[in-house]
Amino acid sequence: MRIRTTFIVASLCAAGLAACGADRVAAPVGFEQQRQKRLWVTYRSFNRELERTGQFGAMGVTNRCIFAANTINAFGKPYCEYPPIWKGIGEYDWAAFDAQVEDVLKVSPDAWLMCMIDLNTPYWATHRFWLDSFTDVTHAACDAVWVSETKRWMLDFIDYAESRWGDRIGAYILSGGGTSEWYEYDRGRTSANKDAAWVKWCRAKGLDYGASVPPRPSLAKAAFEDLVYDPATEPEKIEYWKFHNSLPAGALLGFAKAARAAIPRSKELGAFFGYFFVSDTRQTSFGHLDYERVLASPDIDFFVAPGNYSDRAIGGCSGSQLVDGTALRHGKRFLHEIDYGPHDDEFWGKGCWKTLDDDLAGNTREAAFAMARNANYWWFDMWGGFYRNPVVRERIAALKKIQDELPDAPSVAQALIVADPESIYYLNERNPSERAFGQAMRNALAKTGATYDTCSFGDLGAIDLSPYRLVILNSTLLITPEREKLLKEKVLTEGRTVVWTYAPGLIDGRLLDAKRVEQFAGVPYGTPGVSVTEMPGGWRAVYAHDYTLYTREKLAEIETLAGVHRYVDRCLPVFAKENFLGIHTAEGGEMDVHLPKRAARVKDLLTGETVATNAVTFKAAFASPDTRLFKLEYTSPCDNGNK
Repeated sequence: MRIRTTFIVASLCAAGLAACGADRVAAPVGFEQQRQKRLWVTYRSFNRELERTGQFGAMGVTNRCIFAANTINAFGKPYCEYPPIWKGIGEYDWAAFDAQVEDVLKVSPDAWLMCMIDLNTPYWATHRFWLDSFTDVTHAACDAVWVSETKRWMLDFIDYAESRWGDRIGAYILSGGGTSEWYEYDRGRTSANKDAAWVKWCRAKGLDYGASVPPRPSLAKAAFEDLVYDPATEPEKIEYWKFHNSLPAGALLGFAKAARAAIPRSKELGAFFGYFFVSDTRQTSFGHLDYERVLASPDIDFFVAPGNYSDRAIGGCSGSQLVDGTALRHGKRFLHEIDYGPHDDEFWGKGCWKTLDDDLAGNTREAAFAMARNANYWWFDMWGGFYRNPVVRERIAALKKIQDELPDAPSVAQALIVADPESIYYLNERNPSERAFGQAMRNALAKTGATYDTCSFGDLGAIDLSPYRLVILNSTLLITPEREKLLKEKVLTEGRTVVWTYAPGLIDGRLLDAKRVEQFAGVPYGTPGVSVTEMPGGWRAVYAHDYTLYTREKLAEIETLAGVHRYVDRCLPVFAKENFLGIHTAEGGEMDVHLPKRAARVKDLLTGETVATNAVTFKAAFASPDTRLFKLEYTSPCDNGNK
């Protein structure tokens, strides 16, 4: 049976919402600044894919990402089918780049280009510099010669690209490190460069932890349950991971500062960074934990991250690997990379999507996630063939039309999950329980029938928390006196429900003490099951030592207890903002859809069908699988569901 996806569009009177006392009457911090950024919907491939480029251009997707690449990928294939451009110190084959641009323009004359710049070491340079930034970016970042020569190549490339193709390039993206996404493969391995930089780092802080970084076998052990480093007895391990994560961030910021000065302000600069919700057992060593400093940079306009790798199957939640709420706080968009292969793909699609209906529902789900978060996105055709089916391309064309008519709008989430990179420095990532602090909780939260926001602990003092009835602090081990004061003033108050896992407050910055957990969790450390405690100060603590107890069903119960609005009664992925609602399901049937406010009309954009009028609840039929996208018209904004 062919999947049916419905799109519904409408307009919204924000001033009217403020007048009638909606939960969120002011746009979140960074929203107005974010709206000034260009919204990119783009086609990308490692390969030429000229036929597909032309087809996407005809569909209205005229933005095309190209890659000025000189290196090979993790599968041993060239990142680019065109010859390398960077041939030696100060030596370039500009004709190779010209050919790439000219080929795109032949098939898509209106193409507007996003140009990735490869900052990794070409093969010839791995011998010249005695390092490879693809596998060892933290080591390369410690090498002044690598930094200097790579910056020289970058600036020479920008100078040429602007002089020859500046009228066709709208953005540059700085790529480097592991898989060109600035992550580190070394898992704590050392080198002479890194040892020297470590000693310098420690001396600047008045510390002396020896002439070499902590050995890998030592980093793979921790004093507390082999999971958490004790700051009193293992401070060098905690300090090392701070040093380690500062290196990719520092290198990227240096390149971005130089690139920004060379690029007209009318053009945007992007980077892959900010991955907190990454694959299990690599969160500490991945190299992105210093992301808050990077996302705050005035030199970078947007950040790129692929969709969730652990929950991609139909019925899964989608979601980004970066903390998009932190990007929003700083007025940045993020770009959601849709790199999911189709059901009949020989490599990437295996085990993920099984049928053409899955392809349609899955791609629609990914676009819905991006639309709900005012995000850029690109259809990443990796090695080609992902979008060879005309039915899939027809769906993508419809999604592009929807995007063109869908204005930015603020979030309506009442649930917030807080990433805490400062606490992750204390983790032994080799312990399987490390997954409790990253994407596992987010994945469950995203399939409860409600929408959610993300932020970082460092954002809590700057953003408005009043819309959030539920706050999840699953990664917060570190609660210093300063953090405790902030929590009591902004989070642990106003009748809010706060969800903890494992050992909140285990560390105060100097000492590790499991007895501290009770003052935040409401029950002693290790209490079995899921405990709910009404706390002094008028808030509610929910605690589970075992994070796996927080299933989607349990989190849905907690949301109901907290008063969080759920759009459907089933535990499904929901994507929503003030003027948009998307619902994804693997199994169809009729559902009641509950709106947070009464809508004057619910309208189907493709058919013009009016689905409901004057409704706060309406029925919707879903195929198996299905992704339906809705928009609501509020002609009488004060007539809301609370009256």
